[in-house]
Amino acid sequence: MKTMHLYLVMGALICTTSLFAQAPERKRERLTDEQRIERQAMRMNKELLLDDETSAKFLPLYKEYLQALAECRPAAPDSASRPRKSELTDEELDQRMQACFECQKKRVETKETYYAKFKKILTMRQVEKIFAPRPKHPRRTPGKKAPAGAPLPPHLLVR
Repeated sequence: MKTMHLYLVMGALICTTSLFAQAPERKRERLTDEQRIERQAMRMNKELLLDDETSAKFLPLYKEYLQALAECRPAAPDSASRPRKSELTDEELDQRMQACFECQKKRVETKETYYAKFKKILTMRQVEKIFAPRPKHPRRTPGKKAPAGAPLPPHLLVR
């Protein structure tokens, strides 16, 4: 009986020490808009497999394109002064929807403008990669483990 208690205490001790041995989570650094655009441009440059000459033409144009798209987004009001949707009047909801439609129109016009510019320096396959919609989260291959802290896919959830 005493040995069983001893084993339980040792097991608990081992479990608690392994908990304390884990490294604390790192907080993700907030990138500035310029840093984010630079990273996106370099990632797209790598994905398109561009040579040096084409890359020299592409990178400034792509950065300009990303900045133009960012300008098409509506200005987000601060959360303290933003009322809930249930508290908005019909006129305010209408104004929000109209502003949303205007932003979408600007976005489409910007894409059409830069589509013509990219078409001059890239192949159509490369242009398609720029304008093709991307999933927000990369797909996981069945053999790979999900990153730590990532939610489970819906088919693996127990209900």
